[in-house]
Amino acid sequence: MDTKLLALVAIGGAVGAVLRYVLQTVSGPDSEPYATLAINLVGSLMLGVLFGVIAAGTVMSEGSVVLLGTGILGAFTTMSTFAMDSVRLSEDSAGTAAAYVTMSIAGSLILAWLGYRAALSIAS
Repeated sequence: MDTKLLALVAIGGAVGAVLRYVLQTVSGPDSEPYATLAINLVGSLMLGVLFGVIAAGTVMSEGSVVLLGTGILGAFTTMSTFAMDSVRLSEDSAGTAAAYVTMSIAGSLILAWLGYRAALSIAS
């Protein structure tokens, strides 16, 4: 195991987790599921951009990729919070929970694809 890469993942993870915490805190407790939705959508878009930049032939060090992708974006986005928010929303309204799950999954996939395609297009 490369300790330099491990350190970069740890640093990126700390940055991503703090960013997520700040955004959720600033949003307030009543907007928590929607803050998680926004965070996951933005994170998906940014990860799509990162992979698009790489696919377009931009040379990035392995350290940069693990810092940004695995570290920052990996800690910034969160599946466990998405899952728990979905459960909590389902206790009040199955329709709201279904809409939240659909927006989260479909939106994340669409934005990851858009970010990827945009990065490829810009790099060409």
